Amino acid sequence: MNKIDSNETNTDLFAICKPTGLLAKGLYSGRKVIFLFLGLILYIDGLLFAMELWISMNTLGAVNNIIYMITQMACGTFILLVYWNRYKYIECFNHFKRNAGINTLCPSVVCYLKKHRFIITAVILLVFAIYFGSGCISIGEFYVSLSDNYQQMVFLGIRLIGLAAYLACLCFFIETCLYIQSCFLQVETQIQILSDSNNALTLDEIRLVRRLYCIAIENTEKINSLSMPVIAFYFVISIVESHFAFVYTIANPTGYALLMCIAELCTFSLAIYNMIFINHLAIRIYEQVYSFSFKTDSLIISKEIQIFLTRISLANVGFTFLDIFVITPTCATSLATISLTFALATPTLANYIKS
Repeated sequence: MNKIDSNETNTDLFAICKPTGLLAKGLYSGRKVIFLFLGLILYIDGLLFAMELWISMNTLGAVNNIIYMITQMACGTFILLVYWNRYKYIECFNHFKRNAGINTLCPSVVCYLKKHRFIITAVILLVFAIYFGSGCISIGEFYVSLSDNYQQMVFLGIRLIGLAAYLACLCFFIETCLYIQSCFLQVETQIQILSDSNNALTLDEIRLVRRLYCIAIENTEKINSLSMPVIAFYFVISIVESHFAFVYTIANPTGYALLMCIAELCTFSLAIYNMIFINHLAIRIYEQVYSFSFKTDSLIISKEIQIFLTRISLANVGFTFLDIFVITPTCATSLATISLTFALATPTLANYIKS
């Protein structure tokens, strides 16, 4: 069971699956300056958004600035919390490999990680380009009174670094989701090996796979506990921000509004999808495990399979919203319903926004 077949490659599970990016590298190296610098920039950027509230603007501008101010301040706090809990995060990123005793990764998991990291990079670059362009416009509008071009460049530089820091936070969170997904994919691979085998199932094999599944769940719960405030904040603020951008785009269908709406929906969809997919991976192995019951006549093994199936059927694995409910694919349906409600209320909201 511990042996991986000849189609698999000897690759360090932790080296490939662990989160990558600026924050992750700073986490592993323990460089405090990275976290302090990015946190400080995010707080300063949040203060700039707060300063813009004193400038006369319409309802949209005020709401957007309040949302961006809160977001940047929260991201600055998140970066400092990551550094404060750096040893706990590193322990989580080593938990599955150390306890599962698996040092190899099948090619399908490697391809999965490469594919999704490419998608993440492409989306982040698109969002960066859109936000950077809108930031230049914002600086030109709100700081045009500054006679010194050097001062305008300082504001633009802070806004640019603040944007990069925000996206670095988002990337770290999504990479953490990918790491958890890779753990469940590895469990699925071991189940597939058993399923494809012509040998009779043994009690030790079933228990070992179930143990791997439980270790992946433990890892998820540890990371969920560390990231719970971030998950709750992002879940709420992203829903408000993305739907507000959607409503404004319908009310004022300009190129600028459309691009901003695309950026908001891209970041929201990227994060929510990766959170939801953790739960999906944890329950989609049900049919494969159920098929084990046809490969044995042993009552003891059948009971062990039933215990495994009972755990999977609970469907309570994944990130949670303040431990109130698990973020599952059903959430996508609920969010779609909310979006439809906002769309139906667009005429009323549009009149308020234009005021």
